[in-house]
Amino acid sequence: MRWSWFGEFFGALPDAFRALYQFGDPSNVGQGWWGIVIALIWGVLIIAVPLSIARVTYQRREWVSATMGVVGGLGVLWWVFGILPSAWIYFVDSNKEILEDRIIPTSFTFTLGGVNFPVATNLYDVIRDVVVVVEHLIAFGILFWAAIAIQKRLPKTMVPGEQSREPGGYR
Repeated sequence: MRWSWFGEFFGALPDAFRALYQFGDPSNVGQGWWGIVIALIWGVLIIAVPLSIARVTYQRREWVSATMGVVGGLGVLWWVFGILPSAWIYFVDSNKEILEDRIIPTSFTFTLGGVNFPVATNLYDVIRDVVVVVEHLIAFGILFWAAIAIQKRLPKTMVPGEQSREPGGYR
């Protein structure tokens, strides 16, 4: 690994932030934040509104509450496992000339006794994909924890006068 890579890394950060700001439509220079605004609006419509309806109707309209909870949960899954990884891969692939060998190394070779041994010749693609895998693992953990926390905080309620049934199947 070259030590000059660290200097190139910090020198390339302004270009990478500029590319992130213009992400999605480079012809609209200076309007890169519109993509973030649109993403937040859709996030509110797809996630926050159904979850708010689910909370308001909890213990009064159980079917509405459950349905809206599922819609909000599916919105979260859609963003976490679909939109974010897709945006990351699209950003990294479309800005390869800015990121390649300056921020994300393309290969790794070590030298032993004057002989070069290539360890990874496609490191750029590997790092791109590993970021998606790590994001998915973190998201799985957070979503699993959230599901357990929601189940503990909002246990199943029974209609007044309803008796719990004995567990088991058909007899």
